[in-house]
Parts: sequence; C-alpha cells; structure tokens
Amino acid sequence: MKIIVAYPSLNSLGGAERLCMHVIKALRKRKYNVTLATLDKTNWVLLRKVFDESFRPDGEFYLLSRIPEIPTLTLRQAFVALSYALELFLITLKGNYDLLVNMGGEIMDSIGDMIYFNAIPLKLMHIYPQIQPRHNVQWRCYSRLYSLLTRVLRSPSNITVTNSKFNKDIIKKNLGRKALVVHPPVDIQKIKSLMKNQNRENIVVTVSRFRSAKGLEIIPKIAKCVENCKFVVIGTADVDSEECLKDIVERIKKLGVQARVRIFVNMSFSLVLEKLFTAKVFLHTQPTEAFGISIVEAMAAGCVPVVPKAGGPWFDILDREQGKYGYAYSNLGEAAEKIDLLMNDERLRSEISRRAFERAKRFDRSFFESEIVDVIHKVAVSKLK
Repeated sequence: MKIIVAYPSLNSLGGAERLCMHVIKALRKRKYNVTLATLDKTNWVLLRKVFDESFRPDGEFYLLSRIPEIPTLTLRQAFVALSYALELFLITLKGNYDLLVNMGGEIMDSIGDMIYFNAIPLKLMHIYPQIQPRHNVQWRCYSRLYSLLTRVLRSPSNITVTNSKFNKDIIKKNLGRKALVVHPPVDIQKIKSLMKNQNRENIVVTVSRFRSAKGLEIIPKIAKCVENCKFVVIGTADVDSEECLKDIVERIKKLGVQARVRIFVNMSFSLVLEKLFTAKVFLHTQPTEAFGISIVEAMAAGCVPVVPKAGGPWFDILDREQGKYGYAYSNLGEAAEKIDLLMNDERLRSEISRRAFERAKRFDRSFFESEIVDVIHKVAVSKLK
C-alpha cells in the first residue's frame, strides 16, 4: 500500500515535525510504502542534529527547494498555508496513492483521508487571537478568509485525529467534528537510559521554538521575581524567529537579569537532555499549547513542570491535578511562587519529580506507534471497501 504523509515543512524543527517523523517510522516498520510530501526540501542533516534522530521515507515530493524569503511573518505564514492547500489539492488530482495522511490539519483541515491536528486550527484565530498575539487584526481577517476557503474544499469522508483532549474539545465546539485523540510520542526509554546520577541545581529550563505565540517574554519577568535560581531558554530558530529572539534579549537586558537568563539556539537533543538532567524545574509559557512534547520529555528527565493553567499541558499532561505531577499557574506571580517553592523544598520537589516521571510513561512512543498505525489501518480498510 502506498501512503503519502503530507506536512508543510519539517525544517521548522518543532514537536509537530518530530511527530510527523515518528509517523513515517511507524508506517515503514510495518512495511508500508511511504512518500513524504512537503513544500520545501527537507534538511535531514539539521533534523538529525536537533532531534538526534531522523526517519526517512521511501520517497520524497516537494514543491520548492526552499520556501522563499518573505518580509513579514503574516505574509510568510499565509503563503505557507495557501501553498500547502494547493499541494494537497494537486496530490488528490494526481491520485497515485492509496492513502493520504495529512499531518498538518491545523493549517489545512479539508483534504486527506486521515487529518491530524497538532494545534488549534489557524482558521480559528478570530476566536482564539492569542494564537498570534502580535498581528491580531491582520490574522483575524486572514483567519476568516481562510476558513471560507477550507469549507469549499472540505471532503466529507476524512477521519480527524488530534494530539490532546483539550484540542479535541475545541475541534468539536468550533468545527463540529469528532476527533480521536492520539497523544504525541516521547522516547521515555532513551531518556531514562541517558540519565546521569547527578545533583540537581537551582535551574529552570524552557524548551520551545522561538515564536511570539510561545509567550517566552514572561521568562525575564519571572526571573526578576525569583532570584535564587538561573533560567535556561533553549529553542529552535529559523527565519521567522528573529523578532522573537530580539524581543526576549531586549527584555533580559531591560530587567537586568543577564547573569541569570541564558539563551541557546538549535542545540542537539543530547545537549538539551544534559540541561534537563541538571535542572529542577521545567517552565512552559504558551497558554494555547495543544499538548507539549518537551514537557513530557522534561518530566522523563526528572524535572517538575510548571505550566499555564490552560491547554493540553494542564488538561492532558497534568490531568488537571495541581501539585501531583507538577504545577499550573494563571499569572506571572503564581508561576514565580511555584518555582520558588520547588527551589526551596527539596523533599517536595523530589516527590513530585518521581510522580511526574511515572506520569510521563503514559506517553511513551510505543503507545503512539501502535495507536496511529491502528487508526491509519482502519482508514485504509474503510476506503478500500
């Protein structure tokens, strides 16, 4: 059976990109013939460096050698969305495949036999403006127009899958579609095997892409409030990250916390793990995060998560239980308070860390692989009837 796995670009180096690679791996392990369809040519060398692994398909198809440089983030992402819709449409016209797995459902949710949502759909930005907080008015107009386009292209026969119960509820409420939940994969065993027996330091780590929607600007403010620890911000960056990086660096200087807040860009996964193995707390900052693979990885590495009291991190990962697997916060002051508590009560931190590690096991990649292949197999059987 020939399966096309489509995604806009793996070169963005985020959790959704890693998830897409795991789908390719899971399908190839079961002897499916897999072709990856993207907008631009995949930089497999960079992926292996940042993710410490890469799972290549049997074949590749892409429209461009690279996505062109476009002056503003709004126009660039509009270009990506429309180009991705065009690519999916062209794939369906050619029809030389048995199954089309669309792994970018949040960008184009109307084409594909199975459609996976990694985040809140872009066409709902007029309802959830915090998805793109910097360019609100532009994005709201674009969101409404894009929503009309996807309605025209909608195929009634596809199966919807998403990464969290949180996102499932949003899809049901706003799109009227039932979605299956398949949580993203985390290589718990690999992290456990690499873990070193070393003392934890008063360090708070954040792992994220450098984007305005990630809420990273609150980190210097929290660092100003919690003086007995250091903050490490590790992120993947591309051409759309310049504004975000510049902003956070300026905030660090303005608040005078340069000595306690350090930024690392495009580190290898092994080096990220080294930072996590020495830290006590993992701080997440995006309130609209649908899941958060880096949070589970941090829990597996022994960190206690402190996350916004919203989104998949609160609903799915912490299971809405305050203080059991980690802490959730509603404002900057509360985040600072929870971090300060964990830094000064080692017995409490150690106990929550133990429970967090056990919780992380529920998201092991073995569960993901079996569940996602099972869904795809059922879709294939249904289509062939």
